[in-house]
Amino acid sequence: MDTLKIDIVSDIVCPWCVIGFRNLKKAMDELKFELDFEISWKPYELHPEIPEEGYDKKLYMQQKFGSSGGKSRYDEITKIGESLNFNFNFSKAERIPNTFMAHRLLWKSEEYNLQTELSEALFTAYFTDGLDIGSKEILAKISESVGMNKSEILNFLDSKEGGQETADLEMNFIEKSIGAVPTYFINDKYIIQGGQEPETFISFLRKIIQKENEADK
Repeated sequence: MDTLKIDIVSDIVCPWCVIGFRNLKKAMDELKFELDFEISWKPYELHPEIPEEGYDKKLYMQQKFGSSGGKSRYDEITKIGESLNFNFNFSKAERIPNTFMAHRLLWKSEEYNLQTELSEALFTAYFTDGLDIGSKEILAKISESVGMNKSEILNFLDSKEGGQETADLEMNFIEKSIGAVPTYFINDKYIIQGGQEPETFISFLRKIIQKENEADK
């Protein structure tokens, strides 16, 4: 069976990254008898200017969207989330976190082969439970919930390990002119962006395999 390598460039605080992956999972399930998938998560910071301790979310949204605080956007995303069995609770989180440390943890989780499990746990922690994913203690608890060793992860988060590698990965995608997430790089040469519908993913992935197989003849 053919295998597609999919690099998912995303940020934990990006709701469309949640929606996009939920739809991609539906597509992968539909194609499970046709294709194998190798998924890897890559870092992107939507708010790299946020300080390490985070920033007041209400104030940030007012500064960005005015007095409405982007409520109409939230309502639309919440409805889409419900259709995908994901609970967006935008009023729960009080602070917008700096996500670099969480991305560094995702980099580390590849050693455990738990990147996807951790990504989904981080999405739920932030969007559903309103947890501060900029906190080392909370990140360690989330990592433990998906099967990683909490004390090992706390030591990792206290170190500088993976910092340069994560920064280099981020820069790699910035240099590829990625200005929005989610972005999906397939077999290192095909790109699809946004929270696409499952049918769009299915069609796109089938076309890629067809093109790859024709090129190999």
